[in-house]
Amino acid sequence: MTEEEAANWMLEEFETLGFLYQEGAASHLFTLNDEKLAYFDANSNLCIGKGVLARFNELTPEAVYERAGKFWRPRLDTDQPGRQQ
Repeated sequence: MTEEEAANWMLEEFETLGFLYQEGAASHLFTLNDEKLAYFDANSNLCIGKGVLARFNELTPEAVYERAGKFWRPRLDTDQPGRQQ
């Protein structure tokens, strides 16, 4: 799977569910055994690859990332400006 395909998979999940948990996406991508898709950082956290995440962000300009819950969701009228809430 390419980074583009991974970002498109994340987009499909986001659109189907109406949200997307970072951990679930990273876990799925990690099973594909490609460190460009998912990797462990210096603190042993499972992370989505930077290229995948950049492309996903381009595909979802109206999504926001809830830092406390570690998931993406659609923007609400009450959200502050910016990507993270």
